Amino acid sequence: MGMPKIVATEEQWIRLGAERFAEGGADALVVESMAAALKCSKSSFYWYFANRGEFVRRVVDYWAGKTTRDVMAASSRPKTAEEKISELLQQMFSVTGKGDFLFYLRRLAEREPEYQPLIDEMEQSRMRFAGELFMEAGSTAEDAGRKAWLLYHYYLGWYERHKRTALTREEVQEHAVWLREHLIRR
Repeated sequence: MGMPKIVATEEQWIRLGAERFAEGGADALVVESMAAALKCSKSSFYWYFANRGEFVRRVVDYWAGKTTRDVMAASSRPKTAEEKISELLQQMFSVTGKGDFLFYLRRLAEREPEYQPLIDEMEQSRMRFAGELFMEAGSTAEDAGRKAWLLYHYYLGWYERHKRTALTREEVQEHAVWLREHLIRR
């Protein structure tokens, strides 16, 4: 009797794909290398995905949906608008040291423009969510929109500067408190 055949699940392929993409973009999604990491054969990949292009798209969709949902879900739990904003900031600014998915996604969109609408929708959705929290905290719709835009673009620059740094929980907390005070101030 031979060794049992180990088959990776579709979710394992996609999760590993998301990790690899964050480390090196679409070029890091090498089927042979991922099959070895998952201890399965390459045929397992083709069982779930018609081709590499479909796989890349599924990985990107998974990441965009998951990261946005996770932040929104965590930020919706607290009771008051101020607490929700604090949690949103905490979520946003504690993501360093986990690769750079968005950077590689932007690079992919330059080569394959069909990815740009996904980036645009994800960013609009994130800013819309932040704007709703600012309105809940008392900002006018116009001010809330501006604050959300400012926060998101500030975050992009901040992330670029700190993405390779492991920040302590205290550093993230201090930063979040400072931002909240400046954004909620009436």
